[in-house]
Amino acid sequence: MTELARTTLFGILKLIPFAIATAIIISMWIGNDVGFFIFVFFWWLWIPALIVSIVLFFASIRCRDKWQLTIVLWGVVNILLWAVFCMLPNQKCTPDVMATHYNGHHTEMEEFHRYVQSAIADSCDVTVEFNGNKLERFCVKGPDKRYLPYSGKEAGLHKDSLMTIAGLSSEEYDNICKQLKDMGCIGFDYSQSTPEQLRIWFRRVGWGLYCYTVLNRPMTNEEKASAMNGVVIPYNDHCYFSYQGGAAGQETFTEKEREYFLKKHKPW
Repeated sequence: MTELARTTLFGILKLIPFAIATAIIISMWIGNDVGFFIFVFFWWLWIPALIVSIVLFFASIRCRDKWQLTIVLWGVVNILLWAVFCMLPNQKCTPDVMATHYNGHHTEMEEFHRYVQSAIADSCDVTVEFNGNKLERFCVKGPDKRYLPYSGKEAGLHKDSLMTIAGLSSEEYDNICKQLKDMGCIGFDYSQSTPEQLRIWFRRVGWGLYCYTVLNRPMTNEEKASAMNGVVIPYNDHCYFSYQGGAAGQETFTEKEREYFLKKHKPW
């Protein structure tokens, strides 16, 4: 192997940790099934790649050759990608953010609950998620109890058949999409076993999902006690907030988040 070939090979090998770091950041930014698969493929390399990247970045800071210059520039790009990811409004969410949004849209959420309840066929459970105007997820469990989950391109391909099972007309489907968009939300879960509840998907941060569960009646004392002692955050006797973690990180609201918010806001 010539000296040039050896130098090129070592240079490429040094860039691999930066490529892995970029892939992980982008996967968190995407936040959908594609992002999930990228994360699953690279997650076990994330910490080693991060450590090696930091060491190589500072070791190359003087930019003695083109490979060191490439390392420094790629490191700066990764830092900027991470900074932008953290600063984007849709990449942040807290119980306070959820409360402010709920206060501005709770009437629409109550109307949306009534609309979904009347539109969906009896004995059907439905989950729908949008990414902008694009259908991201469509899952239906019909009267035969068969669960049909589709996401990404498959959701679009099976949309018409799923609408038929769920009893949704094209107009009702479009209205659901519009109402969610007007509320600043991305999806919902509805189950005929608990028709008095509707879980409205507010925002994804990475793969984590922030939701409102709205009720068309006041919570019972038992439900209030369960909410106060559980992992959700009760906001009032008609709504509580929840967080569902993704492939990494926390699975629910932390106890610190719950205590901090509930000290400021008493639900009843």
